[in-house]
Amino acid sequence: MPWWRRDRFRVQSVNRLENQTLALAGMLQAVVLIDELANIGTCNDGAFEGSFKSLFMFDAATPEQVFGDIACLGSGFAALDDYLGGRSQGSSRNIAYYLLSMMKLAVTLMRDDMLSVKLFDGLSEIERRSQEFAMSRASVVNKIDGLYQDTISHLNPRIMVRGDQSYLLNDATAAKIRTLLLAGIRSAVLWRQLGGNNWKLFLRRKKYLALARQLSRRH
Repeated sequence: MPWWRRDRFRVQSVNRLENQTLALAGMLQAVVLIDELANIGTCNDGAFEGSFKSLFMFDAATPEQVFGDIACLGSGFAALDDYLGGRSQGSSRNIAYYLLSMMKLAVTLMRDDMLSVKLFDGLSEIERRSQEFAMSRASVVNKIDGLYQDTISHLNPRIMVRGDQSYLLNDATAAKIRTLLLAGIRSAVLWRQLGGNNWKLFLRRKKYLALARQLSRRH
């Protein structure tokens, strides 16, 4: 199903919480990588690649297919465990801010058909050109950065990334951060498509935490 659509994934109710946990892990993975880039200028390359690739899964048939290999969400499961388990002390405020902002932007994006089509067309063109011209990963990230600034940056709330200015003012780092912001919003859209909302995150925190631990061990 196209990831910008309002339609819900047709999944069995027995798997719904597990699938919502995958979407949460996708969001949390993007968030912690953003926080790392903003504060230390680097992040886990494997985790970044997993988040990056999810942007181009346009018609995933299942939530799991969005991320390809669930093993790519290892950082997301760990972050979900830390956040819902109350152990992300130093960066918990930033994590909560990014997470809630992504969820709000996902709702706005899903309601804006013109912007959704513009975003889809932009990503499709980036994918086509990257294959046709064998573009480097850095070049593709720069293209996504430009697309983010042309689309999501005009929505409210505008996410203000907090960190060390020496990293935030670095063009390559800023491009990676915006790519991850878009990947996080992509996971937030999936969260909504699976029936997730803020109340469920609060009320089912322990269930999501337990499932994240199970999925992490399984994969």
